[in-house]
Amino acid sequence: MSESAMSTRERRKAETAQGLKDAARRLTIAHGLTGFTIEELCEEVGVSRRTFFNYFASKENAVIGVPVDLDESGAAERFAAAGARGVAHLVDDLVALHLERWSFGGITAAEVAQIIQAFEREPRLIGHMLQLAGESERGDIELVERREGLAAGDLRAAAAVQLVGAIMRASAEQYFKPDSGGAEPADDLPTIVHRRLEVVRELF
Repeated sequence: MSESAMSTRERRKAETAQGLKDAARRLTIAHGLTGFTIEELCEEVGVSRRTFFNYFASKENAVIGVPVDLDESGAAERFAAAGARGVAHLVDDLVALHLERWSFGGITAAEVAQIIQAFEREPRLIGHMLQLAGESERGDIELVERREGLAAGDLRAAAAVQLVGAIMRASAEQYFKPDSGGAEPADDLPTIVHRRLEVVRELF
């Protein structure tokens, strides 16, 4: 298949995923999670129920924006394929992994506002999001263990993943922090992340 055909297919896939997320959030805000069916959600977007489950495992995951294929960008497999570089490089490599994921499917400020409204309507979504975040963290720890050849449970893998996760969460919070004029953030997310990373290095 040609590069142009591939890009068209990927673009359509991204548009379908975004349509499902937008519709799931809109319907949740209006009716709550139990106030609409997956079939009604699919009708809004013009796709089949089968197509929905190719993208998301549940309505909750669609609202939060967690796809069935968590490594759609291939970033995790590239991280693993790079081979062991030693624990000294783990933080830098994990930051690069997170930023590559972000560049592929980063969320917008408008989406954040929409998700917050959905959480206000359905507080149980917060617990679901925390569960997914925990699963994602454990997946990244296993990824580090596999790449570096570390034994399961090696605290260095967990510490690196958890440190970078904290840096990313704080950076995203700063990036999406509402401002008085509604202007774009002064710095992009990678700049904010690397600034925080430098401060962490100063501390240690």
